[in-house]
Amino acid sequence: MNLLKFVITGIVSLRKCVAIAVVITMSACQQAPEKEIPATQQNQPAPGFNPYQDANLTVEVFKVDSIEHNGTHGWGYDIMINGEIHIHQPHIPAVMGNNGFSSEEKAQIAGEFVIKKIKNNILPPRVSPEELDSLGVLD
Repeated sequence: MNLLKFVITGIVSLRKCVAIAVVITMSACQQAPEKEIPATQQNQPAPGFNPYQDANLTVEVFKVDSIEHNGTHGWGYDIMINGEIHIHQPHIPAVMGNNGFSSEEKAQIAGEFVIKKIKNNILPPRVSPEELDSLGVLD
């Protein structure tokens, strides 16, 4: 009888240990939710030194209408930093397709917007379709 009581007590203890192990394992395996960057932190200046703050940044607009640019038509821009091309943009950024801006003025406005981002240490100086629309450069 004592042996039976000992075996039953051992089985109950084993079940408790297994149950605790399962709970611990399941809680450890739960994946933490991905941290999403709040909208208020997007397009914010990077902290610290801005190497482009005192640089000579200019926009050079060019006509795009050749086979070299995969049949792209319209206007594009280059962002020049101290006289060297750092961004070559033959088509409208952030918008599906390979078309350039519809006018020289629109390409100039978009290029100046990118320069503003660079000077404010917003790097990389990506632009969204909403920003381009608010600038009035999309057709």
